[in-house]
Amino acid sequence: MRGNMRKAITNKAYRFIWSPQLPITGTPTLSIDTSTAVSESLTRFTTDLTITAIANDRRTLTLSSAPATYYREQQAGFVITEHDTYYAVRVVRLGGTTAILAEPLPREIDLSDNATLHLPTSYVDIGSAVMNTSGYYTWIVNYTQLNMSQPEQEKGLLKITPRPFDTGLDHTQLVAMFAQLADMIPRRQSDYQQQITASLNELILEIRAHLHADNITEDEIFNPESFLLAHAYCTAALIYELNQQLDTATAMRERCAELMSKALQSIALDLDGDGVIDAGETDLQRSGGSETDFRASWRTYSKTANDSFFNPVRGMRH
Repeated sequence: MRGNMRKAITNKAYRFIWSPQLPITGTPTLSIDTSTAVSESLTRFTTDLTITAIANDRRTLTLSSAPATYYREQQAGFVITEHDTYYAVRVVRLGGTTAILAEPLPREIDLSDNATLHLPTSYVDIGSAVMNTSGYYTWIVNYTQLNMSQPEQEKGLLKITPRPFDTGLDHTQLVAMFAQLADMIPRRQSDYQQQITASLNELILEIRAHLHADNITEDEIFNPESFLLAHAYCTAALIYELNQQLDTATAMRERCAELMSKALQSIALDLDGDGVIDAGETDLQRSGGSETDFRASWRTYSKTANDSFFNPVRGMRH
């Protein structure tokens, strides 16, 4: 089982997309314990495709027929053979009767019998009427692994909320701000959306630490766009780290921390959860110093013996 949390907008239709980590057989089903319980079968984007030949580069596959559609969500898949095993692959191009993989297959494949390109990513559309109550709900996908008879489950949380936290950063904005990144996109990707999502999750963890005392989450922030610059620098830092350019990555991290601090000094929070910006919920500070801090940072202060054992904490009075 793998656990993760997804977010959906209250009173809006939601497409649930599921990509298994192993080849599956049969039709997976989804259940969600919302106020109007969900129990639906998932639909595959593409049925299995027969591989009739593999080029010498071990990346180019010839298919017996062309798929009807091809979306970004279909890229994760498996090559399954009769006499080898299954290989996890990522399809970067699927047009006509040709499929091109992001990386070569690890070794020669036995094609004495035809192989299969298995693209098991599935989806189900959930109507807005089901998503009418904000809250946390458990989702469960029931499925059967290929060549297995015992049913398995994958579980996670679905959070239905009026404003899922999103800075608005996308690939186009990122490479417009950092043009040098445009030439660093990994071969198996078409853009930096995965890095943008990963760094957004990193920002969310940092923000939650600052909002813990308010007993709210990042989704109660009315002005998430204030964190866009910090999000961009965090994403750039992640990209440079993955490319082993650690000095540049460190500089980006430091700039990200500065921008995070500035954004946290003036945010609007839905403290009472009514979905409306009320008096006292704007221009709030959730980081930085405070006049009630005991920091002993003024020039005329002289250390005494007490300093050896006295540990100041936030909120102490002078």
